[in-house]
Amino acid sequence: MNPFSFGNPVSDEYYLPRPELNSLVRTYLDNRIHVVLMGPRRFGKTSFVQNLLRGFEDTHVCLFMDIFNITSHRDFLQQTLRALRAQSTWGQRFKEWAETIPHLRPRIGWDVSESGQYSFSLSADISDDRDVKETIQDVLSGISSLGERVVFVIDEFQQMAELDDNGWLEATLRTKMQQLGNTVFLFTGSRQSLIHDMLNDQARPFYRSCQQLDFPVFGDEFIDWIIERFASVDVECDRDAVIFLRDEVQNTPNYIQMACFHLVAQGERYIGMGEVKKVLNTIVGQNSYAYQTLLGSLTLMQQRILRLAAIEREQIFLKENLDKYEVTSGAALASAINALKNKYILDEGSGKGRVIFDDPLFAIWLRKEFSSDI
Repeated sequence: MNPFSFGNPVSDEYYLPRPELNSLVRTYLDNRIHVVLMGPRRFGKTSFVQNLLRGFEDTHVCLFMDIFNITSHRDFLQQTLRALRAQSTWGQRFKEWAETIPHLRPRIGWDVSESGQYSFSLSADISDDRDVKETIQDVLSGISSLGERVVFVIDEFQQMAELDDNGWLEATLRTKMQQLGNTVFLFTGSRQSLIHDMLNDQARPFYRSCQQLDFPVFGDEFIDWIIERFASVDVECDRDAVIFLRDEVQNTPNYIQMACFHLVAQGERYIGMGEVKKVLNTIVGQNSYAYQTLLGSLTLMQQRILRLAAIEREQIFLKENLDKYEVTSGAALASAINALKNKYILDEGSGKGRVIFDDPLFAIWLRKEFSSDI
């Protein structure tokens, strides 16, 4: 069996624990301090949170919802109901709870053919946005009666700030956080600039309402783990090759496991720098059409900025770099970067004069296509 996994949250032997972070977050949540975990996409936040929740399941009701793709209040409500439906093992007790919420239609059946467990459906009887808002408020208010202690995780929570609702959903959720005395919230997010505004703008509902934690990059223990996973299937791996791989994909665990998965699947018995470069070129080549389409949808200035950011990586505001990539001014660069952030292509980097790609493989493709050094 391949010792690597990618594309979905990982657990068990495919998951490298983060004991210090786990202990810190657990301490905050046990003391009902709401937490925001912030880090790039595909960085392992969801895997971490799902493994963290397993430690709460014996003593807490645990809810997990992902709102990355919401575009409306109705979408938010549907994702909330989906999180509740995941608790169908509560059976009749949960049905009775749902019946106390106006507009909800719970139904429990008996699944004889499969596992003999309860099957559960939960839908909302709503006709307009006012009903949607009322139901969101009622459902959030009702969460406290699900159990003595509740942990509610909202993944990619910054998306609520993107809704055109004058901050209604932000304000509503913040109010419920204050009212639900037995419920603690854990938020994860990937858009640094949006989250910073939500938590640090005095005019915003979430102003200083949560303990903010930067989701840490793995240390050398991750390199050791990768090498050990290769060794478990008799594959020798050079340490420098793993370091190079981590740098190329911006330390993104999902992409590191993806590359390693393909290296094992290809039957490689030794992993060096050359093998890593080859597999990365293969992976980005498979996405070439999508990247070409994305690049073609951008303005010429935005295309130049992406080449600059991908190839130079740092000090992108240097005048010699602006001249090299035909960027007219620092103001033009800043404007283009802001537009690319709004398109979820770039985000703030860890240092001045540096940005990161939402998709590190896109950066590799740009270097491959436009850099004379590759």
